[in-house]
Amino acid sequence: MFIRILIIINVFISAYTKALTVSSIASGDWENPSTWSTQQVPASPDSIIISHYVTLNQNLTISSPTVLFINASGTVCGNYLMETLCGASFVNYGYMYLNQIKTRSGANYNKIQCKSSITLLGCSSGGGSFNSYPPNGHVEVWPPVFCKTHDTNWESGTLAGFRELENSTLTVFPNPLKEGLLTLITKGNSHFTLTDAAGNIMIKDFFKDTTLLDISALPNGPYFLELETEGKKQTRKIIKLH
Repeated sequence: MFIRILIIINVFISAYTKALTVSSIASGDWENPSTWSTQQVPASPDSIIISHYVTLNQNLTISSPTVLFINASGTVCGNYLMETLCGASFVNYGYMYLNQIKTRSGANYNKIQCKSSITLLGCSSGGGSFNSYPPNGHVEVWPPVFCKTHDTNWESGTLAGFRELENSTLTVFPNPLKEGLLTLITKGNSHFTLTDAAGNIMIKDFFKDTTLLDISALPNGPYFLELETEGKKQTRKIIKLH
């Protein structure tokens, strides 16, 4: 009898523990139940494990006691805010491409890129912190968000990510630029916009196949060149030096 009771307790504990962990089982929208192991959209479990490419279509709030864990094969992406409340946290070994992050506690071991800002907040109960760990932990705030959603500038349906953009038909040189003109080479009629790190438009123009861009009057620092050719967008980070 005692052994039977132990078995029943172990089965109950096992089922309860599994119910408190939600894992992605396929790439897809966060709001789609078929993305998740429970066939339900996560609602404050102990942990959420991301092992696929999961896109947001609305703001996301992670509440206590949830820990969001993005492993090396996982990505969370969307032109929205992700906020972790007091008692919740995230650990990123993969990729996070978001509009904005507000967090009380988090740890980054790979790459986080935000379109507008990352805000670090405290809790009245104390505790909580955000750390980006070297050598691979890297955080950037910049205008473009590369993301496979309808309201961002990644070509719809493409999963190749940054490698696709790096291997595209756009050639920009010299970069970094110390002096002279910036050369842009592509194929076809193109519109381009050059913005600074804050998203302010510095230059906006049109050209066919190739052009020379004079940025000598601009202050030194990083800029972002967004090019649109036949409905396809590409982005390059440009560095202007002394």
